Amino acid sequence: MAVVSVLAVVAAFVGSAIVWRPAGSSVLAGTSIGSVTILGASAASLDPAVQSDAGSAQVVSQFFESLTAIDTTGHVQPALADGWQTSDGGKRIVFHLRSGLTFSDGTSLRAADVVSSWMRVLAPSQPSQLASLLDDVVGARAYREGSGSKSAVGIQALGDQQVVIDLVNPAADFAAIASGPTLAVVPPAIDSDAGILLPHTFVGSGAYVLSGLTATETTMTANPHYWAGPPPIETVHLLSSIGGKSPVSEFENGNLDYTPISLYDASWIAYDGTLGPSLRIEPSPSVEFYGFDATKAPFSDVHVRRAFQMGVDWRRIVNLLADPLEQPATGMVPPGVPGHGETDFGPKFDLQKARAELAAAGFPNGVGFPKITLVTAGAALDEAIVRQLHDNLGIEINYEELDWTTYNERLLSDPPAFWEMDWVADYPGANDFLGLLLGTGKTNNFGRWTSGDFDAAIGRALSATDPAAMQGAFDQAQAIVLDQAPVIPVDNGAGYSLASPKLLGALPNGQGLVRYAGLAWASGL
Repeated sequence: MAVVSVLAVVAAFVGSAIVWRPAGSSVLAGTSIGSVTILGASAASLDPAVQSDAGSAQVVSQFFESLTAIDTTGHVQPALADGWQTSDGGKRIVFHLRSGLTFSDGTSLRAADVVSSWMRVLAPSQPSQLASLLDDVVGARAYREGSGSKSAVGIQALGDQQVVIDLVNPAADFAAIASGPTLAVVPPAIDSDAGILLPHTFVGSGAYVLSGLTATETTMTANPHYWAGPPPIETVHLLSSIGGKSPVSEFENGNLDYTPISLYDASWIAYDGTLGPSLRIEPSPSVEFYGFDATKAPFSDVHVRRAFQMGVDWRRIVNLLADPLEQPATGMVPPGVPGHGETDFGPKFDLQKARAELAAAGFPNGVGFPKITLVTAGAALDEAIVRQLHDNLGIEINYEELDWTTYNERLLSDPPAFWEMDWVADYPGANDFLGLLLGTGKTNNFGRWTSGDFDAAIGRALSATDPAAMQGAFDQAQAIVLDQAPVIPVDNGAGYSLASPKLLGALPNGQGLVRYAGLAWASGL
């Protein structure tokens, strides 16, 4: 779910951006005034352990805070924890909580609350879709899979202000992992008191509390107990619908302060003297990829997967989208994310080799290839892919589009033979796009592919203390993916938005999320 990115502004941007606001440095000296209206997705769930899509993460991260946070340059910053230490060769990390932390209702927030929040993510009865974020913790994977005990999990509270994490292997990126919205801290009564997630009785640990919720709006009000002081803006109106109206028109009319827009609108706004200063290009730490159910024929055969990888001119169809922000992928790790590397591991179009691979699988020129269906939640490349597989390889592909919720459930329970995913970083690190998505038994390994060599390469990368050795191991993992083709990385994207020139801080961080606590209205403009 989030490229370590720097916001590019097509036209002049008025004012400076607030990229991080530590405790005691509220832009308006501890006061909260005014409101902001934003167009964006509503959350499928407000529970950090349940949410799993980027839209939900954007909302949940405003209500519940994690131990650390990622800034707009992709660096890890203190949040609920004001520091951390590593020992035992990097296999133990101790987070030190800030003094005087409370939830939004004023009750104390202690180390035990961090432990219980993370154990909810691992709960064997219903583990989070992103529970694999904690797989490097001692005993965590065995516990979530039902083969280990809760007491054996290496997540412990030491007094009220220290959280001790024991790891299987050294993990230099664990402080970044701890920033994920999935690992945000929730109140202990979240499973017994339904009111905690309802307006007006909401209890959270983030910059805002839920004060209203309708079919079209999520209303947020500043949390006076937030660790960094009350956020500068008192009220956030997050609209999920504007009744079919144009976002550009609503922005021009002053009804929206920040909104995503289409490439079509961005292309002319870039040259518009009035709206141009409000146009922003926001690179996303994401990769779109297509995958296969590697446990069943025909895609259990590596020759078939390679034929699909080399028999479609993936880069050409991405370029034909004519979106300058959609760049053909050079591997599973997006540009800018640590571990991306310089080698091109993207798919290479080679029709002769593709046809040879298909013949090696027993389907010369596509003859006898079984009927399969490409199932997605609706992706721009789908039609071109189906057409090229027919024209280039003689393979007939059926196509089915599902709504996102149904599609996600299908991927988790009964993956289609051929599917698509757009993955945004949970934290800015190569393993979020490699081990988390393709490691054996990982919760988001939708195609259920397994490779001992791949797992070993990821293990070497995560335990390496030398940056060159780490990069080399990640490159080895990507080379295995290119050779075995369990998935095909296709493109890295970005988005366009309009933001009021007076609105400071509307910058996506290294997870692709905007921290509303950093928003403020500039004065004197």
